[in-house]
Amino acid sequence: MAKKRTVKRRLADGTVKTYRYGPAKPRAPTAESLNAMIRAYRRSPNYRALKPSSRYRYDLYLRPLEEIGHTPAAKLSKRNLNTLRDWIAAERGNGAASLFVAVCGALFNWAQENDWIKANPAFRLKAPTLGEITAWTPAQAEAAEAALPEHLRRAVVLARFTAQRRGDLCAMTWAAYDGATIKVKQQKTGAELVIPCHPRLKAELDAWRRTATAVTILTGQLGRPLRPAALGEGIRKHLDAAGFPRALSIHGLRKLAATELAQAGCSTHEIAAITGHKTLAMVQHYTASVDQAQLASAAIVRLSEKQNAKNDRKIKSGS
Repeated sequence: MAKKRTVKRRLADGTVKTYRYGPAKPRAPTAESLNAMIRAYRRSPNYRALKPSSRYRYDLYLRPLEEIGHTPAAKLSKRNLNTLRDWIAAERGNGAASLFVAVCGALFNWAQENDWIKANPAFRLKAPTLGEITAWTPAQAEAAEAALPEHLRRAVVLARFTAQRRGDLCAMTWAAYDGATIKVKQQKTGAELVIPCHPRLKAELDAWRRTATAVTILTGQLGRPLRPAALGEGIRKHLDAAGFPRALSIHGLRKLAATELAQAGCSTHEIAAITGHKTLAMVQHYTASVDQAQLASAAIVRLSEKQNAKNDRKIKSGS
């Protein structure tokens, strides 16, 4: 039950007067408020045409705007949006801030087209520079597995041995796993992949399946399907708490997977068959952190073996 408000005022003669009021009522948003505009946007064909995963992401980045929802939509300034963007960047990283900028662009473009606002505060709103995605080291991945709660540990294992993006990790289902391979249809590219399971991943998957609580392989702490945004935020929160470098993200495990494949001697085409990259140049970019000395040594060993085999054939033939 809401509490009544008590206010004391000192009068001109020095006496103190006590005033008692009923509980404060929350302000209802006006017809022109930011919250009213957001509600109208959610009813629009633009919003309803989004995929469920995209709606979830949009809702996540509309929340900071809803917290200042009583502001008249027409009075919202670029300064307000810059302040929110910078706060999100500081709290959740540049990737989250970039998504906020993208959602603002969609919302305020729609609002301007539908005459909610005359001037668009998101026009030329700049996203923070994402920078280069940092690849994990094997040691960091193993340390993270020891530090993370089980549902996030599983995500690290799955990412490391399938080299897939966050959304594709969360979309993987038990029906796509046949005991030896996992079928993946990448959300970003539409590429359809069949990924053989590394022995360690197979052992993990077989154990997880015995206690599965959802159709998806990855689930949250309550056993329900894990959403990509929750995965990214959960990884970030627990890595920060455990003292890992701030630059590490779930996507960096995709780079680790590509790097480990390259270090194992896989060709660029073979790596692309796992990662699903459309261009070999991107695979080469992802594997830029491969140990040059290790690969150079392997190349010389192969060259030496080939030359020795050739000399052996000459000796046997008597030439």
